[in-house]
Amino acid sequence: MRNRYFNRFLTALLLICLLLPANGVLAASCVLVVSVPATTPDDAQIWITGNHDQLGNWNGKGAQLKEIGPQLYEFAANFPAGSEIEFKFTRGSFTSVEKTAQGHEKTNRKLRISGNTEHSERITVEAWADQLQATPAQPEISGWYSLLRSVKSEHLEPARDVIVWLPPSYPRNHTLRYPVIYMHDGQNLFDANTAFGGNEWGVDEVMLDYIAGSHAGQLNEAIVVGICNTADRMSEYTPFPDPKHSGGNGDNYVKFIVEELKPMIDGQFRTRPDRASTFIGGSSLGGLISLYAGITRPQTFGGIIAMSPSIWWANGAIIDWLLEHNIAGYKGRIWVDMGTREGDEAIEYTRKLAGEIGKNAPEFKGMRYREFSGATHSEKSWHQRLHLPLRYLLGPSN
Repeated sequence: MRNRYFNRFLTALLLICLLLPANGVLAASCVLVVSVPATTPDDAQIWITGNHDQLGNWNGKGAQLKEIGPQLYEFAANFPAGSEIEFKFTRGSFTSVEKTAQGHEKTNRKLRISGNTEHSERITVEAWADQLQATPAQPEISGWYSLLRSVKSEHLEPARDVIVWLPPSYPRNHTLRYPVIYMHDGQNLFDANTAFGGNEWGVDEVMLDYIAGSHAGQLNEAIVVGICNTADRMSEYTPFPDPKHSGGNGDNYVKFIVEELKPMIDGQFRTRPDRASTFIGGSSLGGLISLYAGITRPQTFGGIIAMSPSIWWANGAIIDWLLEHNIAGYKGRIWVDMGTREGDEAIEYTRKLAGEIGKNAPEFKGMRYREFSGATHSEKSWHQRLHLPLRYLLGPSN
């Protein structure tokens, strides 16, 4: 009798072990069947990319799908139970990433993996980025603005659009000159039609509201230059290569802004081109490159906005870099923030940044760090608190 129960115990233990991957964590299978547009080339390779090692950690070529029929592909893998994966499909790079049928950004697909369920899902890719024709339609932006199409650079490829938002008095008063803030991810700043996931920052509405609206007088008038990103966003917004993600072309991106774009803006618009009136800002990787640009070009930028910055990039290399490049001697102001629902790694590295600067450069009082309860890594969250860093740099007292 004892042996019989012992044998049953061993059998149950064996079944449990079979469900465990090598690291001892319960895993579940995930099968995605993906149909692609009829315009997909016959010899195309379809890839999945996302926020997991098995998805390539957002490399353009994460994991290749298996062709199982005409315009039909399959991805199959096991993921640890409890994983929350986000992903997209490409044809090998972000220049050919999936888009909506209307040509808008496709929000990250999401799937939660539980340990006792086989996940099977059919997915349809509506369009590929490189097969869409550029839409020349004017953006929907509140207030006055100028759209500079296909601005070229000797430092970067490809060319990119630049949106120049103008303050309310600009068309009426031809003698006034204005501060300028350069911001990344220009598609996301003003217009929901071009913004990631259809959610814009609302920079135009926030500026108008705090200059002359219901919160009038809390912001000085300023020009906002929105630099649209390209398929090389990850490389351009990162100052150092990352072991998992590569990148590291940020220095050339900063050269483009400082040596080519800024002289163009100063030449075409009534700006105040001095350092104290020139700022740079962005979020996520845009926040990372803003920190790098401001400190590497302190004679150009008198203020930095880094919302939800990707300090984790290259294992936090920006932290030591800032200390080595004399952040204590920076004469401008720096805003850094983070939401509490942006992930443990993001918060850990950003707190480390604030802590290391406080410990190693205690004489530097120009940085303000804040955390926002419940805020996520999203355009909606950045919109909700955008007025705070803008007031920090452009408030009347400044």
